[in-house]
Amino acid sequence: MENTRLPRIIQTESEQPTSRLANTRLPERSAMPTTSTRLPQGNGNQPVTLDDVLKQVKDLPALPHVILKVVKMAAQPEVSAREIGQVIAQDPSFSVRLLKLANSSFYGLPQAVSTITDAVAMLGHQSVRNMALAAATQDVLSGSISGYDLEAGDLWRHSLACAYAAEMLAVHSGYPESEEAFVAGLLHDVGKVVIGMYVEGAVSRIQHHMTKHSCTFIEAERSVLGFDHAEVGGRIASHWNLPSNLVQAISWHHQPVRNGKLCPLAGITHIANGLCLIAGIGLGTDGLCFNIDPTAYVACNLDNTTIDAMIARLVETITEQQPFFASKKAA
Repeated sequence: MENTRLPRIIQTESEQPTSRLANTRLPERSAMPTTSTRLPQGNGNQPVTLDDVLKQVKDLPALPHVILKVVKMAAQPEVSAREIGQVIAQDPSFSVRLLKLANSSFYGLPQAVSTITDAVAMLGHQSVRNMALAAATQDVLSGSISGYDLEAGDLWRHSLACAYAAEMLAVHSGYPESEEAFVAGLLHDVGKVVIGMYVEGAVSRIQHHMTKHSCTFIEAERSVLGFDHAEVGGRIASHWNLPSNLVQAISWHHQPVRNGKLCPLAGITHIANGLCLIAGIGLGTDGLCFNIDPTAYVACNLDNTTIDAMIARLVETITEQQPFFASKKAA
């Protein structure tokens, strides 16, 4: 992996560690716009505002009741595997996927796991919680998004890989809530699902803006559209009644430093996204031009050796947990 490099990674002029996640200079970034800018739709002449886009957010389905109950129960250590298993059994699709993962080569068990209760006991509460959220969001994240040049399944694989990368980074950096980092990584790009059609209609202007101003895709996206997928993703997380720190991490995953202070969870999600792009998982159009924030990089306590090890673990995890990574729409 010595020659693996993320294109157009930029860093500050101040002294910073040298690595494939940090290079030379980070241009000043403008603050997130607080007002809606009008954008002509790609398929017509009617302008659209952020409020129009957010109406689509409200049309997204709520997370399934069974999944929400599993997530809540799995966060309580005193709840037994049997109690969680009884709730999971109400969702046949999730039950099958849970058993497939428990019996995959990733765990290498000497004998097959045949009951949901045994699977929960073997996998542990945290893994079951993360899998429940992943199962609940897979349909939303699995479609193709032509505005970002993502084929069916690409965003799902990138999102789940980012979830695992964020979990690794949380443990490595001492962030106390690794399961929270998993969820932030999983949902960081959910805003692309809603604004993909608008990006598709404006992609030539976005690319022109990138070339003219030497900026990243999301900076051009924000300038041309008046909003970006991170901001819209935060609104989706709020619509799903996720905690405020997750809403913040999703909203700020491209710009984790605000008013001179780093949001730790947003920083972890930001770096996890970068690791996945280095590994070539779900690059899309915007992944070819991505800035790593040096403050987030330093906070995660990274160096080249650690980065290589994490990418190797990430690729191994994806390979070994293929039964869960496979996209239903891409299959």
